[in-house]
Amino acid sequence: MGERVLGWGLRLLGIALFIGPFVAAFSAHDWDLQAAVMPSQAEMDEVNERLSGLVFEEGFSEDPFTLGTPEFSNNTVSVTVEFTSPLKIPIKITDLSASISDQGVQVAQVQMEEAEVDVLANGTANFTLVGSYSGTFPTNPEPTDVNITFELYGVTVQVQMGVG
Repeated sequence: MGERVLGWGLRLLGIALFIGPFVAAFSAHDWDLQAAVMPSQAEMDEVNERLSGLVFEEGFSEDPFTLGTPEFSNNTVSVTVEFTSPLKIPIKITDLSASISDQGVQVAQVQMEEAEVDVLANGTANFTLVGSYSGTFPTNPEPTDVNITFELYGVTVQVQMGVG
């Protein structure tokens, strides 16, 4: 008899511990489901205000990359790139690759020569893109299918863009 009462008591205690917090949350918000589950607009505005301007200072520049003059030798192309970060946090560029097209025809594939590049908050960093090209000397090279991978506070972000 004692074990049976203890068993039922423990079951009821488990149910009360499971349901109790839900009942407390709903009663604290006058039994309004939306108020209990969703934050108020004032709370959302406060969070938005605290987070605004955390990453971007004045928006993302249309062209954070400045390409130097490409150097061609023995079907190899090399170009120095200057990256100006619009971010208010430091980042690490771990990979950058692109296809180069000339008049709509892919003539080269380039990738970052360095293993990784550290860029300070709102800073500038230089790195080199190298690769091989085929065909004739490009007259009007344009980057296409750009792939960039970077880290922000340990989070890896990969961006793929079809340019041109």
